[in-house]
Amino acid sequence: MLHAPRSAHTTTDRLTWGVIELQVTDLDRAVYFWTTAFGLIKRSHTGPGVALGTDRSTLFVLHSGAQTPVAAPFTGMYHAAIGVRSQSEFSRMLARLLFLEVEVVPTDHLMAKSLYLKDPDGLEIEVTFETPERFGHYGDMSRGLTLYDADGRRHNGRGPLDVAAELAHAADADPMDPLASDSYLAHLHLKVRALEPALDWFEALGFERNLTLDAWGFADMGAGAPNTHRLAMNIWAGTNRPPAPREMAGLLRYELIAQGSAPVASPHLRPDGDVLRGTDPVGIPVTVRPGGPDVSALS
Repeated sequence: MLHAPRSAHTTTDRLTWGVIELQVTDLDRAVYFWTTAFGLIKRSHTGPGVALGTDRSTLFVLHSGAQTPVAAPFTGMYHAAIGVRSQSEFSRMLARLLFLEVEVVPTDHLMAKSLYLKDPDGLEIEVTFETPERFGHYGDMSRGLTLYDADGRRHNGRGPLDVAAELAHAADADPMDPLASDSYLAHLHLKVRALEPALDWFEALGFERNLTLDAWGFADMGAGAPNTHRLAMNIWAGTNRPPAPREMAGLLRYELIAQGSAPVASPHLRPDGDVLRGTDPVGIPVTVRPGGPDVSALS
């Protein structure tokens, strides 16, 4: 079902994603893959691990320590999404992955175009270009995921992209250039034990419910701006699954950045200096820190 937002949409999100930290089995191999496949660059970083991002901001920190690759069925990260801000950059990334012969699944979600791929440990990453202007309205969700585009045509939200048409937008671009400076973390998709407790937890943080499909075991949430897919969750592997073992590759911790002047007030977080800390419903540590005029420069 659809949930009405608790407040009117604004032009910006109340919460944006900061750095996502991941654990891998072979750090050198992972850094090579992530920098080669995505065009991420190494960033200056004072803590443990290797920071990766654009020339403007850090998006990920990779850590050694995992002993086994990703395996099901456990809760944790389903995928993290790197957002790009133009059709040409999205198409260039598709051209890059095809040139490198990386296995990729180009998918048309209507509200976004996405490329799905996995790193050597099975960590899934999405490259997404948000296209809310193509979306019209939802259909009868009791019969499955049904959407209609802005021209009234039915769409299942999971169809394949026309690869040739997408590549036409990257004809004059160098696929091996680094990832564009204005790329960002668009959303995080989690595997949770149950939808409702997870929705309640993140709602208290400042996210707002958007689409909840109980029969499909999926839900997503927005954070104030018109794009409502900032956080997603599923129970596709079943309910009440245990968290991923500590030795498994996966999500170690992540941060959210609170935008604007309104403070985050959640019973799930505790103050720690200038930030708030807690543990999400999946058992992953989360930090919420205040934003500023140029949040990306702080990462």
